Amino acid sequence: MLIAALLLAAFVYSCANRGAGPTGGPKDITPPVLLRSNPDNKAVDVKSKYIDLYFDEIVQLDKPNDNIITSPPQKEPVTIKALGKRIAVQINDTLKKNTTYTIDFGDAIQDNNEKNVLKHFMYTFSTGTTLDTMEIAGSLLDARTLDPVSGVLVGVYTNLADSVFTSVPMERIGKSNQQGRFIVRGVKEGAYRLYALDDKDNNYFFSQPSEGIAVCDSLIHPSWVASTYKDSIKSVHEGDSVKVDTVKDVPYTRYLPDSTVLRFFHEEFYRQRYIKGERPEADKLILYFNAPNDTLPVLKPLDFAWNNPPLLQRSLKNDTLTYWLHDTIAAKTDTLNFVLFHQTSDSLGKLVAAIDTVHLKFRHPNQSSPKTSASKKKTKTKPVAVVRTFKIVSNIDQSMDVDKEIQLKFDVPVTQFDSSGVHLEQKVDTVWKTLPVRIIRQDDIGLSYQIPYRLEPEKEYRLKVDSAAAFNLRYKCNDNYSQNFKVRSLDEYASIIVTLNPFIEHAVFELLDNNDKVIRTLKAQPGENHFNYVPPATYYLRLFVDSNDNGKWDTGNYKEQRPPEQVYYYNQKLTERPAWDDEVDWNPTAISLDHQKPRELIKKQKQ
Repeated sequence: MLIAALLLAAFVYSCANRGAGPTGGPKDITPPVLLRSNPDNKAVDVKSKYIDLYFDEIVQLDKPNDNIITSPPQKEPVTIKALGKRIAVQINDTLKKNTTYTIDFGDAIQDNNEKNVLKHFMYTFSTGTTLDTMEIAGSLLDARTLDPVSGVLVGVYTNLADSVFTSVPMERIGKSNQQGRFIVRGVKEGAYRLYALDDKDNNYFFSQPSEGIAVCDSLIHPSWVASTYKDSIKSVHEGDSVKVDTVKDVPYTRYLPDSTVLRFFHEEFYRQRYIKGERPEADKLILYFNAPNDTLPVLKPLDFAWNNPPLLQRSLKNDTLTYWLHDTIAAKTDTLNFVLFHQTSDSLGKLVAAIDTVHLKFRHPNQSSPKTSASKKKTKTKPVAVVRTFKIVSNIDQSMDVDKEIQLKFDVPVTQFDSSGVHLEQKVDTVWKTLPVRIIRQDDIGLSYQIPYRLEPEKEYRLKVDSAAAFNLRYKCNDNYSQNFKVRSLDEYASIIVTLNPFIEHAVFELLDNNDKVIRTLKAQPGENHFNYVPPATYYLRLFVDSNDNGKWDTGNYKEQRPPEQVYYYNQKLTERPAWDDEVDWNPTAISLDHQKPRELIKKQKQ
């Protein structure tokens, strides 16, 4: 009995201690360690399509489809599973002879508890007698914004013909990470073409116009040099403080090139088609297309005739067309039927003629008066003439910028505008002085007008528009309008003066805000280039080379062997203050493209 009691007490004590749980200790910050593999890492003459990697703790795979890259690319995806302390790999394609295989796990391998990442882990083997170990590395940047581009394949060809990129899978591949960095591993000596591909259909070559690409404009010749890097040896002391004990030079093999910059772009390609038509107002018809129109569609009435042709309002890319009806009879009709002659894309993306029937309805409000009771006495009232008017909207603020032009905006096209009814006045002492004024229509149909006049700093002005000076398409006239304003002082502005050194032909400056949005543009000239009347704020500078002088940045086209127009960023922000002249001497090619864009402007990439 005594022995049984002692055993029971010991058991209870043991259970109590076990239930108390861990008492603390240092947090596990160590990533998994590879103990061994079968076949060995860097093995040659490998025939097996099955690979096992054994670690010192339980592991898991994070986003394996995104993070793990097998090279050369596989038609059948490689099967990779985490099984406790083992990662099992099965290659489903036939192994190629005398070929180096690399399985780049990136940051996919983690331990099971603390999610410590085994960074940049790569397994490689060869089916031949030698292992190809050279690498090609660099950065993938958006051609327009120089933001890093992540999750895009980068690959090489030993076949140097241009046609292989559009017909043959890449020979060896890597993938850009969140910083836009890429490495193509397992490369041997020779000459290569280098490309990037946002591979939509997983065939490893450029087969769809919607796929983004990048093209290196020169041949790549991999090489290596013996080099060293600085490594610091750290130790943990009392209180978990970390101290750097020594710094030493560590030899390593540096593979070149390791700083190639690829500029990623999408070609201008649209599958043209008619989307829909709308009639939001009785005299307003809108047709929507999904792509720009080089050739304008033709809209013809089906069961009526125009008494007056409509006014056509076009969007910037001709993908939205708005028709304003002059014809009052048509505007009063509930349903208008049309035949639309336009262009559409066939299955090969070529534009072909198409015809659609368009039915546009508008529910008119009931204009009839309610019926009156027979018992009620009918009274005759004299009709009262109602003058229909609209309000004028301008861009005038109480404080106006020196370089701003006065603009008048309208919701409905203005068909008549009598300039004698528009008065611009300047206050001189206490007297309003009338100034000469002109009215300029800024669009095709009269939705926007401008009053050009050079406003003087610190002067007070008044704009007046007489009632009935303007009439719109609906036979409405404007209400009386009057607005006072004062022009800001020159001391409230800064100036940015940019000099290109050396000068670049066809260069166009872009002044950007802190959201990377274009505020102003300026065609570059030799010598000083002035951005005047700049409100105090933080700005950035970008430049693009307008090779075709069309005033806008143009993307590339692979078939035409035309790269995207070159873009550069000034690598510092410009903080402007009132009454401040900021002089910038800029050599756009002095710094590599991947180090030009200020960090605060770079958009965060999602893997």
